[in-house]
Amino acid sequence: MSEIQKILGLLKSEAIEKQIAAAIVLGELKAKAPGTVEALAGSLESGVPLLQLHALEALSRIGAKKALPQIFPLLSSSEGDVRRAATHAIASVGAEVVPQIKARIAQAHEGERRALDAVLAELGGKDAFDALIKGLASSDPDAAKAAALAVRQQVKNADGLKRRSYLAATQKFLSEKKNKENFGAVAAALKILGYLEDEKTIPTLLTYVVDKKAHASVRQEAVIALRFALQKGKPTAKVVDALVGAAEADDRTLAQTALHTLATLSVGDEVIKRLEKLAGHPDLERARFVIEQLGRMGGAEACRVLAKVLVTLDKRYAEIAAQALAGKDDAAAPLAKALLEIKDRDRAWVIRGVIKPVAKKVPAALRKQLTDLAVARLAKGELGWEAPLEVVRDADVAALVLALRELAGKLKRAKNGDKALTVLRLVLKTDKATDEDRYEVASLELARSARDTRPASRAADESLRLLGQLSTRGFDVAKALRKDRALGLEELYYVGFHFAEEGHGAGEELLEEVVKKAGRAKLGKMAKNKLALVRGE
Repeated sequence: MSEIQKILGLLKSEAIEKQIAAAIVLGELKAKAPGTVEALAGSLESGVPLLQLHALEALSRIGAKKALPQIFPLLSSSEGDVRRAATHAIASVGAEVVPQIKARIAQAHEGERRALDAVLAELGGKDAFDALIKGLASSDPDAAKAAALAVRQQVKNADGLKRRSYLAATQKFLSEKKNKENFGAVAAALKILGYLEDEKTIPTLLTYVVDKKAHASVRQEAVIALRFALQKGKPTAKVVDALVGAAEADDRTLAQTALHTLATLSVGDEVIKRLEKLAGHPDLERARFVIEQLGRMGGAEACRVLAKVLVTLDKRYAEIAAQALAGKDDAAAPLAKALLEIKDRDRAWVIRGVIKPVAKKVPAALRKQLTDLAVARLAKGELGWEAPLEVVRDADVAALVLALRELAGKLKRAKNGDKALTVLRLVLKTDKATDEDRYEVASLELARSARDTRPASRAADESLRLLGQLSTRGFDVAKALRKDRALGLEELYYVGFHFAEEGHGAGEELLEEVVKKAGRAKLGKMAKNKLALVRGE
């Protein structure tokens, strides 16, 4: 008795462990001795999953054709490993098994049907693929989807000739009227077209993408397939329009798939313009996706659309747009333009907050317009100057300070001290303020002071506080006050009185100036008396 015969004898042993060991050895040896296939086929009817598994693996190596009657039933095994081994064993027979599979598919239940589709997928080749494609028509949506998924690797690994045959078979299936009503089968076929990653599929796919009567799942699969078909080329306007139309669909899943696809494409400004409408879609979550995607795209055109959303749509949309624009240099110009036109002060402050980090990127011409706008509103006493002024301050504080000084000078000449004071206070809030600016503010404050010499009143006087600070900084307060044509002797007496009380040398200097110019007038006598008290005369 040969060694192989001895091993075959073990398949009939009462010990299941010996049967399993025999199946493993026979497979490893790829034994071809007479009766081997029959013996292993008999083990498939044992009902023991582990023995069935190893017997199927052995048959895959030795030759499973004669054992097919025993293998096919195991496609419905409750054990996943056994089902997969049975699939592989049947596929190992090759293309000649396809007719048997076709015959069984017609009567197969759902589970077996999926297993048979998996066999066809593993087999590959034109006949197997044709059988799988034709079988989609009689499948339920889930089974059809499973069949498409099963064939994916075969399609992706196929050479040029096979891929062309797969494409022809799939398109033929889609063109047959009897198949059009089975949305699950159509969706599965479109999924397979996507696996082909072939630009030739684009016309077919577009017909389904734009078909508003088609089931949402069909349109979605067409959109996904289109994404793969477009990997190597730039989308045409027709493709973009189709995807934008799908993104507007009532079905949110379809819409999001279309938006995701648009996001993967190499798109230009024309696409972004088409997305503008979607950025204001009534479905906030859909709009959010578009707005955030525009933020990721970046660029001048995307920022223009986002700026428009920020300015024109309600707070929910504006907040999303603000986040999408944050930190983008290209946002500076469109936001600055928006700030020139907007009337809503609250929204203007939102714009200012977004533009702040990139304010220096605002073009010079727009900075000038914002400056002019802020200055004009300040001059007229109108509201709404704050936001544009803050943007200019962040962008070019030196230019802003020059403009504010010029405006303050005009207001002073027009005898409008209060407005001039408001403007100069803005100058003091910058790091470009000079002691001359601080003196100008002190002078205007002094001009409207009550000039009450009582200690409590002087302690609360802003003009005296500012003049005191200037003196501490080494600024010649007395000289500036003497030269200030906007002030009279009463103001000089008041400041002189205060400084004298504080023991500051400038106090006597100012009081002497008053004595000199007021002479025997009441103010002159008051100044002379105060000097006498200070000097202890």
